[in-house]
Amino acid sequence: MRTLLTNAVAAVTVLALAPAASAGDTLTRSGPGTAGDGAFITYVGCESFRAPAAAPQTRLNLGPGVAPLGKRSLGLVPAGPGSASGPFLGFSSLSEVDAAVSVSSGTGTSGVSYAWVVTPDALPGTAWHGRASLTVPAAGWHQVRAAEVSYEWTLVELSTHHQVGRAGSATPAEFAASHGDGPGYVVHGFGCDGQGFNIDAVHGAGGTLDFEGVPLTTTTEVSGKVPEGETVVVSGSSRDAGGRLTGDPLVLETRSPGGAWQRVGEPRLADEDGRTRAELVVTGPTEVRWHRPETQYADEGWSDPVLVEPTAPGPGATGQ
Repeated sequence: MRTLLTNAVAAVTVLALAPAASAGDTLTRSGPGTAGDGAFITYVGCESFRAPAAAPQTRLNLGPGVAPLGKRSLGLVPAGPGSASGPFLGFSSLSEVDAAVSVSSGTGTSGVSYAWVVTPDALPGTAWHGRASLTVPAAGWHQVRAAEVSYEWTLVELSTHHQVGRAGSATPAEFAASHGDGPGYVVHGFGCDGQGFNIDAVHGAGGTLDFEGVPLTTTTEVSGKVPEGETVVVSGSSRDAGGRLTGDPLVLETRSPGGAWQRVGEPRLADEDGRTRAELVVTGPTEVRWHRPETQYADEGWSDPVLVEPTAPGPGATGQ
């Protein structure tokens, strides 16, 4: 991902990224995304755009607190100080750039914003590069908008990465008013101090990214016919969209056909094979299903019910 980002600098003059969504749309994501999405999560150095950087760990979280959109956000845990992680957002007009992200950190965190743009006054083979330090206060959600950030601007020769000019400090609109408008991209990154943080409501190119849970499907497996009074093993499993077993804890629920569902015990952990199992004594027609409680990374859900019908007891099963 970082190599792709670096290559994008050299290709900034022909930057034509697909927007994150159509104007005004909200696109739900359950992960960092990829470069082909037009808006994705990347990482850069804090001291400079090309400084060494390490990839963060990512996770989905409920909240923290009340998330700006939906129930969840994307959590990022830096590998250590010196690297900044956050959204890459393309734009077609620097003067109207709408690259923004909401950030929350329990301890507060420092970050950096980088902008690259090609303007009419940029010589062939060069692009303007802006850098600005960012600070996110502790607790709560805080929005960072590129339009409100004052960048230090330098003109960079793309093939050598050498600085060939300087333009001082200006917001994107102020810079465009002096140097002309043009396309480019912005990277808002956080975690320069090594502190973890969460992001949500990533806005750019007229659309917004909302980080929500991973879609899961839970199923129940059980023999449909069991001798009355015998014990049957009910197994359940949850899988993601790729078919991978997730091993989520499950709660068994039962009912007589048409009756109210009753919880049977506490959440059960999955066995080593990723499946959850429970034993049930069948004394009459019984519907069974598994409930998957809500987790940090997925909404709650239920399997389709399965009807277990007792058959006549076998020989010697009457207690005589």
